[in-house]
Amino acid sequence: MSQRVRFELDRRNFGVIRFPRDKGQTLVPLKPIEAALARTLDVQVEARRERLFGPKIPRFAYMGEVLSLRVLDSGDAVLDLSHADDEARETIIEHMRLSEDFESV
Repeated sequence: MSQRVRFELDRRNFGVIRFPRDKGQTLVPLKPIEAALARTLDVQVEARRERLFGPKIPRFAYMGEVLSLRVLDSGDAVLDLSHADDEARETIIEHMRLSEDFESV
């Protein structure tokens, strides 16, 4: 197993999970996050463009909800669960807390 992916629940924004970057990095690498999400939630993460020439956004479907992983201007990645169903949101957070692939900050 590779290094665990760190995450934290955003205290200011309800339902937002942040993946902070390590010191010295300008961007958080998305590949380890995508792989950990795929293993933990048993989903297939795919990168799709939102607009014709826009950046590719990793997204996956879980319990009927389509969720996307975004990189902020600060370099941190976020998974926005605020628009997801309550049951899906709580299930995802609980799976991430119990998974060996993730580490809560």
